[in-house]
Amino acid sequence: MPPTRRFEGLLAWARRNQRWLSACFFIFGFFDHLITFGAFSLPTEILIFEAYLCFIALCTLLTHISADREGGFMRTVSVLAPLAAQMTIGGVLAGFVVFYTRESVLSVSWPFIVFLAIIFVGSEFFRDYREHLVFQTALFYFALYALTIFALPTYVGALNERIFFLSTVVALAIFGLYLFILGLFGWQRLRQTLTPILFSVLGITALIVLAYVVHIIPPLPLTLRQGGIYHSITRQGDGYLVQEQQKAPWWHIGPQEVDHVPGAPLYAFSAVFAPGSFATSVIHEWQFYNPKTKAWETRSTVAFGVSGGREEGYRGYSLISDPEAGEWRVRVQTLTGQTIGELRFTVVTIPVEPTLHTEML
Repeated sequence: MPPTRRFEGLLAWARRNQRWLSACFFIFGFFDHLITFGAFSLPTEILIFEAYLCFIALCTLLTHISADREGGFMRTVSVLAPLAAQMTIGGVLAGFVVFYTRESVLSVSWPFIVFLAIIFVGSEFFRDYREHLVFQTALFYFALYALTIFALPTYVGALNERIFFLSTVVALAIFGLYLFILGLFGWQRLRQTLTPILFSVLGITALIVLAYVVHIIPPLPLTLRQGGIYHSITRQGDGYLVQEQQKAPWWHIGPQEVDHVPGAPLYAFSAVFAPGSFATSVIHEWQFYNPKTKAWETRSTVAFGVSGGREEGYRGYSLISDPEAGEWRVRVQTLTGQTIGELRFTVVTIPVEPTLHTEML
């Protein structure tokens, strides 16, 4: 069989099975990048995200241009462009999983994981060109928005409500420009899908803004690189001399148990990473779980500044005097209430001081 005939047969097979191939490409891109993405530095990761988004935008544009075209080349593009976009989208989403779960608490990042599951299931229901274009452009906007949320604070060196809403405006403006470009290459085709695209974008924007307002989006690019509960902390030169009891074995599941003599304080240590030239403040919020009210009660709040540039994170600590026995957590947060990380532990009252060992952090 001639190579041309063989290629046309393969292309026809790919067109017939495009739905399942798209799912396979999505899964491959997702897991491939989930394994490898965390090995890069933050500036490199942002550049990779930007390059991926440009490629997704190009593939979506080619999908739009090649729709219903009869030419051999355009027919090939109409099959390959969506598959390439699906694999790249999977890679981008895997990168976001690394970002939104790395050094963060699952209670903060779970909405994004749920959203990924919805995307994966939803990808099975978008078969024809019109639906596929809506789904692909909606995913492109979500990826663009998610990137802007942590890239813009990284570039300007600040993190607050104004920067977040500026990120929203920037993402909407870039996507509006992209829709204009799509319209230049086929306004009649775009007009048929414009309403569901706009509704999808507005829905995504509303959900992310709501998630930000109720503080369930991690405050990227800030991440908790190190943290722990100690019996004493002393600053010595460029490091911290800490005293702690024997750590639980690696297979231990659940909060750390901390033996405590009544009247003694406990210390919370955290190392928060921020990019160079980044300056902000973080809070240690000490909370006790009241078994009577079955609710977390704030017992102490301590704020201190954070400067960027140190790969291991900017270090700081706080203390609480004579904590009572029971479940505790220290939430490392921004001034706006977004949770960077969380230290959970259980205080166990004992009559004599436990055996401690010294370590330099």
